[in-house]
Amino acid sequence: MALHFVALIFSVCSFVLLLIANLGTTFESTFLPNIYLVQVNQAVNGRSIRYGVYNSCLYYKENTKSPHSCSAKLPGYSFDANQFADACGADLTNTTMVETYTNVVKGAQLTTFKGIVLIMPAVILAFFGLVCSLLIRRIRENNIIPFIGTFSSLFAFFTGAAGLALVIVTFWKGLATLEKSVEGLSHQWGPAIYLVGIGSGCILITLVCFVISLFTYKSESYKRETFHLYDYDMNASRNHDKPIGAATSPFEAQTTYLNTPTKQDDYEYTHAVSSPTTQHYPSYHQPQHQTYQPQTTYQQGNHYY
Repeated sequence: MALHFVALIFSVCSFVLLLIANLGTTFESTFLPNIYLVQVNQAVNGRSIRYGVYNSCLYYKENTKSPHSCSAKLPGYSFDANQFADACGADLTNTTMVETYTNVVKGAQLTTFKGIVLIMPAVILAFFGLVCSLLIRRIRENNIIPFIGTFSSLFAFFTGAAGLALVIVTFWKGLATLEKSVEGLSHQWGPAIYLVGIGSGCILITLVCFVISLFTYKSESYKRETFHLYDYDMNASRNHDKPIGAATSPFEAQTTYLNTPTKQDDYEYTHAVSSPTTQHYPSYHQPQHQTYQPQTTYQQGNHYY
């Protein structure tokens, strides 16, 4: 399998997975509300909060398919203390009760919660990696396209991995503090966590493919200027298979007559016969002609010799 094809497959997988993780909890009429990072459950009243990349939604026990309310869709949104108080069953009209839950949220130190926004540039950079993997075979003339793809994949991996790490650390430590302060509170990791993790792994493989492509690419000028020994061997083998006297090119056709041993001997023999100044020697390949001299008789007495 070609290297650019491997990069294309993993870049597509990375872009799709990160895109779905980014759009989780945003559109209510699709399956996306079920794609969340973390869900906080309140066992006392059956309410829950699902946290996504851009917003969080509150669900009541009576209807777990449609959210009761959602926060504004903003990149880098803050942890909503009022929404948390509503999930715990507090009366939002009671300022004292709401302030109690607000102080609990402050004690959990969820300041790094906004780090979720790092998952957003990961999907944008993954898209650039996908475009580069599509163009690397069609219009590549140098290392510019794989160079852009390398840096896009590198930053996509770092932003996706950093965003995922911040989500895990923030909720792991912060929710552990909240669960100690609020009775019946628990949490569970959502599908978006795994989508971001797998998407970051796919973009890492794409990065490796781009790096290999950078160091193994040979330009067309290099290919034209480089003489390979196997090319000479292939040409030699082709000429060896041709019949004797066959011309391989117009220039070769002019010199083929004297290149073969048979033609060369015929030429020498003909030239020797036709030339009056050249002493004739029989050729090795031609049958030797015997010359018969007329018989001379001598008479001596009555005897003939």
